[in-house]
Amino acid sequence: MLLLFACKRQEGNIVLDGQGNAGQMQLFTTDTLSIGAVTIQEDSLPGNNIRYVLLGSMNDPLLGTISSGAYAQCGLLEPNSDFPNTEEPDSAVLFIPFINGLNFYGDKQTPLGFSVVPLKIGISANNTYYQGDVLETDPALESRYYGPVYHYTSDSVRYKKSRIALTPGIRVRLSAGMARKLMQLPKESYTNQEELIKNFPGIAIMPEKRDLPEGKGGFGVYDFNNVISFAYRAKILLYYRDTATQVFTFTGSKTTINKGVPGVYKPVITQQLKQPGQSFTITYAQAPNGLKTHIRIPYLLNLLNLGSIAINKAELQLFVAPGTATTLHPAPGRLNLFQPAGKTSDINTFVEDGVSDSYGGAYNEKDGSYRFTLTKHLQNILNAKKFYNEDFNYGLYLAVPSDQPVSGARVAIDHSKTKLIITYTKLN
Repeated sequence: MLLLFACKRQEGNIVLDGQGNAGQMQLFTTDTLSIGAVTIQEDSLPGNNIRYVLLGSMNDPLLGTISSGAYAQCGLLEPNSDFPNTEEPDSAVLFIPFINGLNFYGDKQTPLGFSVVPLKIGISANNTYYQGDVLETDPALESRYYGPVYHYTSDSVRYKKSRIALTPGIRVRLSAGMARKLMQLPKESYTNQEELIKNFPGIAIMPEKRDLPEGKGGFGVYDFNNVISFAYRAKILLYYRDTATQVFTFTGSKTTINKGVPGVYKPVITQQLKQPGQSFTITYAQAPNGLKTHIRIPYLLNLLNLGSIAINKAELQLFVAPGTATTLHPAPGRLNLFQPAGKTSDINTFVEDGVSDSYGGAYNEKDGSYRFTLTKHLQNILNAKKFYNEDFNYGLYLAVPSDQPVSGARVAIDHSKTKLIITYTKLN
């Protein structure tokens, strides 16, 4: 069988104690294994138990349109057994704080539209939700927001008989119907969390479908979960009797879901999505719940023709396509590399090297590269085939992280420069 790689001897050897020169093991390196890659749709990024949430819409000049919203379960700040639920409200305001200091992705100046609607079902803290999941909502009580997503200044709102300063964030005046819904829930809803969820599970804040000019729009990073102060935390303020306020909060990251909304992709993307078995020179990864790259190493198992080998180091080198990273759309600070859960699965699972400090994935601005160590992962694939005749060579998934950091970034990878460098020792 023809091996599609080349070997070269390394300087230096591994010496086994007590065997002298006769026990030396030569090191070899191959860097010409064929690599195939294609852009596919992301469908398995977790949506809940993430620290922050992306809100926004963008018409990316490279890829096309994409949006991001959120589902969030409501809670009670101060349970009230005497709440006057038969009265009319004055108004209601939703506030979500912006995370200053994290990368805003796109054009900060573009005003964007959102709708806020109640959820019809609750969010279970025991479940894993994905960014592609859709929860049922009640559009009859829609509230709308149109304005900036990136905020520099703080604001103030009325709270009880005074005003409090809020940190920068999105502030949405809710519709009269939504305010009335919050005011006139069954009385037990204001006494404990369980009863509230039965009657008002939470809200969805979703991007409106608007035609954005190419290059406009972007994603802000928002916090539904932090409770460091009343002024900072996300909440709904319900006003009644002129000076009274009932506060609804949100119940944490397990019950907050980041919702990615893929839009209309450019032909360069749709061509690849329709041909998942082909290989392309430039492929893409995008958040949130947008695109990822399937990297294939079709001749990896040919290394077994050399006999028993031990991989000393395996490094995958990926390079950003020239001209695709700009000031408004910079390359992500980090990428993740996963293995598919099965031969035809689109679910991301961790490679064993991912827990190692040497795993890599950080962006190198000097040469525009990302480097990943895959030593254990590739050795496991070879061992499974050699000793158990099981083929786990499913390839790899390259994706933008959904958390740590939360970002709306995208990247284009030039595979004319991609290299998998494997240093190994022949054991027989």
